[in-house]
Amino acid sequence: MIHQTAIVSPKAIIANSVEIGPYVVVEDDVVIADNSKILAGSILQNGSRIGKNCLIGPYASIASLPMDSHFENETSFVEIADDVEIRNYVSISRASGKNKATVIGAKTMIMPYVHVAHNCQIGQEVVVVSGVRLGGHVELANYAFISANTLVHQFCRIGKYALTAAGSGINRDVLPFSMVYGHQAKHYRLNKIGLERRGIVDKRYKLIEKAIRAFRKRDLEYLQELAKQSDDVRDMLEFKQNSTRGILSFV
Repeated sequence: MIHQTAIVSPKAIIANSVEIGPYVVVEDDVVIADNSKILAGSILQNGSRIGKNCLIGPYASIASLPMDSHFENETSFVEIADDVEIRNYVSISRASGKNKATVIGAKTMIMPYVHVAHNCQIGQEVVVVSGVRLGGHVELANYAFISANTLVHQFCRIGKYALTAAGSGINRDVLPFSMVYGHQAKHYRLNKIGLERRGIVDKRYKLIEKAIRAFRKRDLEYLQELAKQSDDVRDMLEFKQNSTRGILSFV
């Protein structure tokens, strides 16, 4: 299952069912679980932890050294969960900080030419479209959809079910369930189609819709009342309260 041109360290831990294509490089401190495929020209550097049923490459770079002035070659990782697709020319840096990890959640897809910087935390079933750049320590919550060529500043958080429009520039946090757009992005409305596809409809959707209007008006009292009726609204409110960068403004 390993192509004759691949360079694979005998110290790497590789399940018998793994397929490794031509010109792949696998360094010493690498673990690859069952049924994953590493396609041509990809590089898995020290600290790569690959789950089951993953597809990586061709020409992906996993666990490259973090571009962080505080990094001192300490042991750190990239942890990729099961059923993840990482396409061609994606680069993912391992974390800065001893035993820290850059994390990619289960069933996430990362499309070509994406860069994921050190210490990013990406949730489950996230879609990251081609050309996206994620700065260090960025957090993408479950089911987020990051459209092509979005730029995300370091330490920003994008909430669950949120959608960024293509070419958006994100320099503050994005509320869960919302849609943002613009070179200097602003909240526009709810991610209506995305929420419908995930079964968030009817009364549940209407309460979230009321909440986004209350956020626009900065009506904290009404938000707190809605939070008593909806776990989703409570999550939105807690997301804002826990923000260190503040949330994006509204159009």
